[in-house]
Amino acid sequence: MSVRTLIRHLHFMWAAFILRVQAILDAAVKTAGPLYILLALSLLSCIIYLYYTTVLPAVHDLHSVEGLAHLFLSAWLIYNVFFNYFWCIQTDPGSPPMTVDVGDDLSKFETASGIPQIRWCKRCRRSKPPMTHHCHICKRCILKMDHHCPWMHNCIGYNNYRYFLVFLLYLWAGCIYTVCMASIPLFGTSAHFLFPQEPTQANGVLFTFVLSLALFGSLSCLLGWHIYLVLTAQTTIDFYSNRQRRRDARRSGQVWVNEFDMGKIQNLRNVFETNSSGIWWLRILLPFRASPKGDGVRFPSRYGSSDAAFDANHLHHHDLPSSSLANGSAPDSRDAITLERVLADSEDNWRSDNMV
Repeated sequence: MSVRTLIRHLHFMWAAFILRVQAILDAAVKTAGPLYILLALSLLSCIIYLYYTTVLPAVHDLHSVEGLAHLFLSAWLIYNVFFNYFWCIQTDPGSPPMTVDVGDDLSKFETASGIPQIRWCKRCRRSKPPMTHHCHICKRCILKMDHHCPWMHNCIGYNNYRYFLVFLLYLWAGCIYTVCMASIPLFGTSAHFLFPQEPTQANGVLFTFVLSLALFGSLSCLLGWHIYLVLTAQTTIDFYSNRQRRRDARRSGQVWVNEFDMGKIQNLRNVFETNSSGIWWLRILLPFRASPKGDGVRFPSRYGSSDAAFDANHLHHHDLPSSSLANGSAPDSRDAITLERVLADSEDNWRSDNMV
């Protein structure tokens, strides 16, 4: 056995080992999903219980106007947290329709130049619209996929991203509120109780403060990250691929532009606007169930209509089997193999029209 053959064999064994480990980890994450939800609910319930039994009674009399006002405010925060958390778990993020399969007519995806502009998932054997990615845990393509969240036991995608973002926002606000309320008896000069006299209550307030502060710190980073993604019209996955495209363009002396970035206000509106009538920013403040505006396949593009973003798709021009494109018929076995190769996951490709 030659050295080259041995190296190739070792490389194949290592790749197979990595794939096996990834499959085991994916199965473990999917299996542990309900446990993550149970842990999240336990932490939230613990903070809520301690707040109502130790923090709030230590700051205000529950029968006073201030106490009733804090009861209402805290109940409003809790309701919005659980409302958005529940529907983020329950809402299917969405998968692309079977618009293109091996036997479908590819001519409907051609541009004016007659060159098809599509991405292809070789696992699902279907087309991949912009910002659609294959989740190796859910085993399917997800529309506008951001990430697979084990705490939701679900992918965060087109249909449930608004619930996820509002959940983070209200949970972050609830942590700030709890930290501020718990700091009054802990650090205030006019504390309503003394620690030596109420050790159990003091420990409850201190534990609530520390737990809420830790959760506030982690949520600040996560919420800030997703606000940045919303304002720049990106997902977590696309952020890294766009960064690489920007570097490649810079090396060639050009500037890469995100075609879906329509400006901060419009980007924010595109996330929170729904198909139903109403003021779009109220979707942030009020618990509201509605489908996002659009179909998750076509998005507004700075280069033209929403269809242009789907048809052009900011990727390289692919050369497809001529026998299939000529008559729109199903490709033969050789063409099918070629089709799968040229349309295989091309996440790193980018279209020259995005550079100025």
